[in-house]
Amino acid sequence: MVVEHTEFRHSFGGANGFEELKKYMRMGNDFCKELTGVLTERADTELAYAKNLNKTSLRLQKLAKDFHGNLSDAWLQVSIQFDAEAEMHRSLGSTLHEELIKPMKILVENNNKSRKPVEIKVDKAVRNFADKKAEDYKYRSRCFQLVKEIEKCMYSLDEAQKGVAGKPPNSKEIQKIEAQISKSREQLDKSESKFHKACSSFELARQDWQTETLDACNQMQLIESDRLSQLEQLIKKISLQMSLMSKKMLKISDVYEHLDLNVQQDIRLACKKYGTGPTEHMMHLYDIYAENTKNMMNKDRRIESLRKWAHMFQTDVTAQVKARQGLEKVKLFSKENPNFNSNEADVDLKLESVRLLQILYETSLLKIESALAELNQQSKPVSEMLSRTSTTYDRQGVPCTSIRLDECELGVNTSVASAASPTISPGNCHTPIRMATANHYDGGGYTGGAESVVSTNLSSSSTLSSSSSSLTNNRHSYILTAAQFEKASHALYTANVAVKNVDSFQLNTYDSINKLNENHYNNSNRSLTDDDDSDWDDEPAKLISKCTAKFDFKSSHDDEITIQAGDQIEILEKRDDGWWRGKLDDKIGLFPSTYVNEII
Repeated sequence: MVVEHTEFRHSFGGANGFEELKKYMRMGNDFCKELTGVLTERADTELAYAKNLNKTSLRLQKLAKDFHGNLSDAWLQVSIQFDAEAEMHRSLGSTLHEELIKPMKILVENNNKSRKPVEIKVDKAVRNFADKKAEDYKYRSRCFQLVKEIEKCMYSLDEAQKGVAGKPPNSKEIQKIEAQISKSREQLDKSESKFHKACSSFELARQDWQTETLDACNQMQLIESDRLSQLEQLIKKISLQMSLMSKKMLKISDVYEHLDLNVQQDIRLACKKYGTGPTEHMMHLYDIYAENTKNMMNKDRRIESLRKWAHMFQTDVTAQVKARQGLEKVKLFSKENPNFNSNEADVDLKLESVRLLQILYETSLLKIESALAELNQQSKPVSEMLSRTSTTYDRQGVPCTSIRLDECELGVNTSVASAASPTISPGNCHTPIRMATANHYDGGGYTGGAESVVSTNLSSSSTLSSSSSSLTNNRHSYILTAAQFEKASHALYTANVAVKNVDSFQLNTYDSINKLNENHYNNSNRSLTDDDDSDWDDEPAKLISKCTAKFDFKSSHDDEITIQAGDQIEILEKRDDGWWRGKLDDKIGLFPSTYVNEII
């Protein structure tokens, strides 16, 4: 069912929404200017009698047909009556000049003066938003560049410390590399600090742009409503003048009196015909180099970086929760004490800003915990917020992750819970939901929680049943019911749970870490929700191409096949998750695409 919006702020959304609204307002203003000219000609035509009045009638008909709405239809009826009034309106010319044309000119002038400051404020917010976006990207890119430099230096240091061909390590070379690492780390600390501030400033600028745009839409609607109301009043003035004419004008006057005038109907029509639809609000999240396992980085340093950012985000979330609680107390105290001087609208605006910043930090924390879970070979945390995120990359490979904000997350709402939870319908629900307990940072390390299997009845009082076994990379993972989904989601941010330390490993060359990251990525990206593939043998197999195995792979599920280096496999399907379906020795199943070379 399509929702019909009746307000500009809901209809003129998106990046170009306000520009379209400005075009529409200019159309209305141009309509008034044209109408002024038409009425001027009407007055002159009254003096020149019927011939010129007929020309004016035709022009007014064309103008009314080109525009939209109830009032333009009314003006069309007015133009039709001009021909009938030609011989009776000699004395009407002066009246048209005084009561219609002059007020219309004043209306056009006032309309321009009212719109200009509103448009300037929005343009200023747009420029500020663009500046903050550029600043965010600058420090974001710088952080990624410095981390890459440090990683290269660290690997160079490892090679230098080993020595070459039995020779002892070169101490000068080692000192040079260590100095470069120290210098890069100092620059990285400064850049990360600036990046942290820049991303928050970027979000605040986006909020300011959103607030200014919504406020401008409201003011534009008031201006447009006033314009349409005055047009309505002008038509009524014409109707009044016609009623004062002779009895021959009674029939024409009756037509004017019964014109169907509805300002709100015109507003709805403007929203429907010229509106660009609601705004899709996207919040830019933090992106950390260590978060993407495809990025080359030592595992220990990757985990250390993720822990540092997780601790930072936990601190930010706690600060926002405390700020929200303080603002809510101020608002409650203000309501209980009317004499207390507090701007409730300002408090609501600050609450909204705190709530959105909390979503920023919480979602970024979820991404970090998801990366840690992948490193621990555990199931990733399930969250409705992560399902609304999307990531794009620039030419240098720097990511930019955004989360789409729902309608319920946009308005000023001080009663929002401290952590976003997915909505589950009341009653009994017997549909299992796959979910893994998230990882948490306690300042000293991480511990991994196990998944739970509980009853699927929402009305029961069953609690989470903990499992002490660690999760493996299994597509057929454990499940958690909908009844505990919200509790687990909320506990993700409130419980101070430790996470098991990840066993460290050492990599000596770029080739070894590339191979390890590649294998881990392929093993961890198998879908948790794949349909049963047991009926593949019954489907007609269509040969796509062939490939040769580079490495050995041993199947661990019934829907997989075991391959050995040198095997030639027929490719039947290429899947988006990095796994291909193929045929080997009359057996059909899945195998990792990175273990083979396709034969062109």
